[in-house]
Amino acid sequence: MYDPMTSVLSSDERGALAAEYALGLLTGDHLAYARQRAASDPEFAQSVTDWEIRFAALTDDLTDETPSPAVKKALQAEVFPKTARQPFFQRLWVWQAGAALSLSVLVAVLALDFGTPDQTTGPLYIAEIAADAGDFRVVAVVDKSTDEIFLTRTQGAAPEGRILQVWAHGESGPTVSVGLWPDGESIRLPLPETIAAVGGILTIGVSEEPPGGSSTGLPSGRVFGTVDIPGVSGQL
Repeated sequence: MYDPMTSVLSSDERGALAAEYALGLLTGDHLAYARQRAASDPEFAQSVTDWEIRFAALTDDLTDETPSPAVKKALQAEVFPKTARQPFFQRLWVWQAGAALSLSVLVAVLALDFGTPDQTTGPLYIAEIAADAGDFRVVAVVDKSTDEIFLTRTQGAAPEGRILQVWAHGESGPTVSVGLWPDGESIRLPLPETIAAVGGILTIGVSEEPPGGSSTGLPSGRVFGTVDIPGVSGQL
């Protein structure tokens, strides 16, 4: 497998690196390299954005349905037999889906376009935040390997002169600001310590706020929507 730290990358390899960065797969020196390249290389940064949009579009037709733990267990047993080496894609779990079809599509697309690391440390939880009015949609990916959340807007935006703010809470914990989303279609935010420690149901929401964010510690503007992600854990 190519090493972006020591190799001159071909066009296909640059695309693969951008895809891995867009999904949050990179760690250590490779993550630092990709971040530096995205900040200094407009062509690479655009490739990352293109991948983010492509991945986000995979959820466009998902229905609002939460599969039971038994469904997840049976699906993983079918797709990832215990006798086989666990691929990276076992980390992926789409909590709003005709889950088997959605996971199959993700596995097929990602496996076709780039390779995967040999080892992983935590699952990815993918869900969609959608406004009841139908004017705002965000795809959220929680990466328990790095305790980060990656969000991509697929519809709508904050009103002019306002910004987005991301919120989260556990099943019985208080709502906490994850961070501000002042501009751009996508953003990656570290999870606050209290949110990273949540096990079970994790609720994610997005509101529109004045520049600088809410001054109350809670959403003060319109809350576009929230999503509950059940079964969150740091273990595969």
